[in-house]
Amino acid sequence: MADTDNVAELRSHLEQARRIAVTLEQENAELEAQLEKYVGKEPTVRDEMAYLQRCLNSVLEVCDQAATQATRWENQLPVPEWVSTVREAATGERPDNPADKRRRVYADGEGKGWVDLTIDNHGRLWLQRLSDSDVLSTPDAIREHTSELHEFGRFW
Repeated sequence: MADTDNVAELRSHLEQARRIAVTLEQENAELEAQLEKYVGKEPTVRDEMAYLQRCLNSVLEVCDQAATQATRWENQLPVPEWVSTVREAATGERPDNPADKRRRVYADGEGKGWVDLTIDNHGRLWLQRLSDSDVLSTPDAIREHTSELHEFGRFW
């Protein structure tokens, strides 16, 4: 009788394992279908840069259209003031605003973060490494050591 009970119990466990296996196979198929939606579909850096370039070109085109519109008449109108400001901003030639007192955040060629700390009496900007507050350096020294230094943000 004990063998019959064991066999029945084993069959019950086997049937439960089969149901679990079928459920897992169905979940796996659903996950693979979801994965197909995303894998290989995310934009590359090149795609993102092309998109940003198209946006930038559109902004510059609007500036050109506004300037052309102002000068197309016999008695020309002045080019709107916003055209030069927007064009400078779009091309990255906009001068720093002296009233902007936010701290700048930088990344060097090794991926380390830096924040501007102070300007000394000689006009040199000193940066402090975020991962080690005891490390101070100038932007030129960081560029010389890591070959890169890029501002990527500002904060209060």
